[in-house]
Amino acid sequence: MAYTLTGRRGGTVRFVPMQNGIVEKESESYSSSITSNPVEDGADINDHVNNAAGQLSISGVIVGGNSAINALKALRDSRDILTYIGVTRMTNLVITSLKFDRTSKNKNGASFSATLKQILTTSPEYVSMDGEEPMTRQDAGKSDDAQLAVTANAGTKTVSLQSVSTSSADRYREAYVTPGSTAPLTRQTGGYNGLAQTAY
Repeated sequence: MAYTLTGRRGGTVRFVPMQNGIVEKESESYSSSITSNPVEDGADINDHVNNAAGQLSISGVIVGGNSAINALKALRDSRDILTYIGVTRMTNLVITSLKFDRTSKNKNGASFSATLKQILTTSPEYVSMDGEEPMTRQDAGKSDDAQLAVTANAGTKTVSLQSVSTSSADRYREAYVTPGSTAPLTRQTGGYNGLAQTAY
């Protein structure tokens, strides 16, 4: 029987007896916590149970070189999310501890132990308000509105949401793009210099 530890992006470590090693022991553990709220008569009310994430510990022997050792280290260093398949099968695992022991009896390998903990992942949710699409959904290009889809696909470009007449576009360019000398150089009314006083 082969034992495999597969990462989403870091590849697979496969233990095959008589080739590169074997997993000798698998240990699953699960724990829960119970809320405890004291009441006036001295007793506690327990009204909720929280299940902690599962944990898997494996240990075994690696033989025939450092390839499996390096692969396990790479899975741990990349913080990859793993699936373990052996006698036990568990998904959504991350390596929380990894240990290698080298002795003279196994010069080209090592005994190893690893602890893996299950993690929970989720995706963001949204609540539609007044029938309007949230901006995150529009930006993802998931809107059914044709104009919003055009805006989403434009990236950082400025997209016109309605047609503009040529004369309006010309006035815009004159005011904001083309430098002009129509701005007044002096104020129409004199400025207050802080010295003048008003007579009553």
